[in-house]
Amino acid sequence: MAARRGRLMALHVALLVETEFLRLVLRQLLRRSIGAEVVAEAATPAQALAFPPIGALVADVEACLADPSGFTALCQKHPGRIVLIGQGEMVAAPGLNIPASVIRVPMGGKGGAQDLAVLTAGLAEALRPLLASATTPKADPAPPAVAPSAPRGGRVLRPALILVAASTGGPEALQEMLAALRPPPCPLVIALHIPAEHCAGLVRHLAGATGHAVTLGTAGRLPAAGVVLLQGGMDHQVVMRGDGLWLREAAAANSVFHPNGDVLLGSGAALDCAVVGVILTGMGSDGRAGALALAARGRPVLAQTPASCAVAGMPAASIAAGAVREVASPSGIAARLNDWFALPALR
Repeated sequence: MAARRGRLMALHVALLVETEFLRLVLRQLLRRSIGAEVVAEAATPAQALAFPPIGALVADVEACLADPSGFTALCQKHPGRIVLIGQGEMVAAPGLNIPASVIRVPMGGKGGAQDLAVLTAGLAEALRPLLASATTPKADPAPPAVAPSAPRGGRVLRPALILVAASTGGPEALQEMLAALRPPPCPLVIALHIPAEHCAGLVRHLAGATGHAVTLGTAGRLPAAGVVLLQGGMDHQVVMRGDGLWLREAAAANSVFHPNGDVLLGSGAALDCAVVGVILTGMGSDGRAGALALAARGRPVLAQTPASCAVAGMPAASIAAGAVREVASPSGIAARLNDWFALPALR
């Protein structure tokens, strides 16, 4: 499961961490410190037993203490490939049957996110041997080399609806974009490939980190303005009713990615209002078909620069298809949207 990137090996990691916010923090630390990619997540060892064999597992000691038999079974399934993190004295807690092959990384402090520098160093030191020992028969495919598409025609108006598609690396890109964004005068709806159980924690995190009003989106009327994160694991469309814009649950797209970006953006192309599409970092090409549908109606689509992405597949696919009006970093996308918020509205 490891893949070669230059002289280093990219490690695929599953997070076994009880706290939703700490999972977000660890995802960033793993990618930035050693280039590891999180491919699966669970809150308990019992849930993690369903993981396929992967490069490494990172376990929160509190979750392990809550389910010691599950953790023991997990160690047996993935011998020698588990990293256990937690408050120093708890890593050696009695009642937890930790095999000698498990790598232990003390978190320090009170076990919260305040000692991230210590945790980063510990994770990097613990996982580098796994990176060095990993092997693979073929190289990791490079992201498509694409140039920004020529600006699409069509007059830009003040947005009445902003639709965003994102996947791998999306929480970080969304935080950067929203932190630089003025309060939107319209609904900003996000399709992020994320399991349903992680949505509530991400909603709280984004609201706290960016100052925006962020709500969880399910079927029903959209707020007149504000950020809406679609419920994970299912697809939604935006439809127009007499009293405004509504979310409607859609049949599951023929895709492994849900909420599906093509379903969301494609529904925006059918609306008679000023819709803007945004494609952020992510694996695969989800959002490309929806972006093309928007562009065909003269609706502007913004894409994240591939170089700034955790994984460039999604924006690169839309750029290569010629669906994108402008390419920018997440904060640059926010700056462009801020400019458009001052434009005349559609009459």
